[in-house]
Amino acid sequence: MYEKPVEMTDSKLIKNEEDPVVKEIPVYLSQTLADKLFIFQYPIRPTSQGYDNATFIKTAIKPENQEIEIEVALDSNSANYDQSMGEQIALNIDGPFDKYDDKNDERMFESHIMDKIVLQSSKTMSDCSNYSIGIFQDGELHITPLNGIVQLRPQFDYLDKDKKQGKNGAGKKQGDDSDEEEAKQVNVTFARQKTELSKKIREQSFQTHAKKKLEEQWIPTDYRDSLSSQAELTRLDMFCPSTEASINNLKLTPKEYLQFLAPPVKVDEHSRSNIPLHGTSLNYIRTLPLLDQVRTIMKDAKVMSFLQLRSIISQEHETGAILKYLQQVAVLVQGNWVVNSDLVYPKDELMYRARDYILLAFTENEYVNRKAISAVVKLPAEEIKEIFNNLGRSKQKKGWQLIIPPDTDFPTRHPEIAQRQEMLWEAKRKQLKEVMGAQNHPPPRQRRKSNRESVGAENEERNVGRGRKTLRDSSTSDDGTSETVKVKKSNRSRKVSEAT
Repeated sequence: MYEKPVEMTDSKLIKNEEDPVVKEIPVYLSQTLADKLFIFQYPIRPTSQGYDNATFIKTAIKPENQEIEIEVALDSNSANYDQSMGEQIALNIDGPFDKYDDKNDERMFESHIMDKIVLQSSKTMSDCSNYSIGIFQDGELHITPLNGIVQLRPQFDYLDKDKKQGKNGAGKKQGDDSDEEEAKQVNVTFARQKTELSKKIREQSFQTHAKKKLEEQWIPTDYRDSLSSQAELTRLDMFCPSTEASINNLKLTPKEYLQFLAPPVKVDEHSRSNIPLHGTSLNYIRTLPLLDQVRTIMKDAKVMSFLQLRSIISQEHETGAILKYLQQVAVLVQGNWVVNSDLVYPKDELMYRARDYILLAFTENEYVNRKAISAVVKLPAEEIKEIFNNLGRSKQKKGWQLIIPPDTDFPTRHPEIAQRQEMLWEAKRKQLKEVMGAQNHPPPRQRRKSNRESVGAENEERNVGRGRKTLRDSSTSDDGTSETVKVKKSNRSRKVSEAT
């Protein structure tokens, strides 16, 4: 269908009887905070319990790498705070306090108790040029481009300091006797002339990015509460200062204008095939066919309920179609869906057989004993533990359980699918028992005849004649043997009497 191009400057041509323009809103672009505006997300914190009322002790930023670090105070006087554990953690990390020590300023917890946590950021996306924040006021929309979107999570790098101190302490005890440094071999290498292509590849490598992050220094910042007067003044910078000047000189059709505002994500086929599951965005997953969507989500999640899967997939897809494809890539275990083992271990038959056997155990019991599984599966303990870690969690004195609780609602709502899955597991139960039984009882090997046995057989054939009398004596019955012995004894007694 051909669409006649319409220029955005002529408002009369845009009007359409079927889709009339309800209201026109002027849009203004503010650049005052364009290189300073960030969105902070707290993915492990509920929306109702954010950090708005928290006390920020120290904040810092690396603007080039877009890294933020925030120290948040903990209420050590709370009834839910364990004082002894907080003191123990501080002692393990900083060591005993010495007022004459020059390194007291480097202590993590100056109050000798764990009274704070550290939030560190990570980028959610590399390019935020298509995102902005808008303020609608007095019938006008003012938008400011975003510099970045980051997620802040607690990080515990200081716990590694405790492990490092323990290793260094053990090393010092062993090395007290030898003060002299040991001689080390030094290898001298000469760098080759690098091409422009190799330089670009190196600049994009992970090591180069990590090095740049370490080289950039933290810049201390001051935190201002969202209700403070300075925060209010900063929010005013989000309004465009000159609203009278018009810079709308675009000569675009409505379709081109929409593509300009929200350009489609361009992903080539090579990069699609090599995208790791944990790095795949939800927007990209929703562009795939429904079967690929279900497969990708299940391979990434491993275990999830149907309600969770339904909330991720777009509402435009029918529930029946989702269930149809779900049964092709996953199995029902305790009312939840677990991705098929051949998708997790496509090239390792032993691993996916073992995983199926563990899933079979979960269909029969809520808790599974790992030692009992190891006795049947006959795989290394590390590989069996890897399977369990991807499926569930260990509970003391009970065993392993699935990572999410059983869902009794799904079998009630979909009894036909639940019955079909029971029949599937019954068939798998017979198959796995045969396979596991064959693995645990291999067929006995037929021993090859040696030269010594063949020589012994020839000698036995040669001596058959010599041993006929003995064979005859031994082959007689018990009664016959006793009679023969009696006859021999009587003959001997007669000969002796005749001689006398």
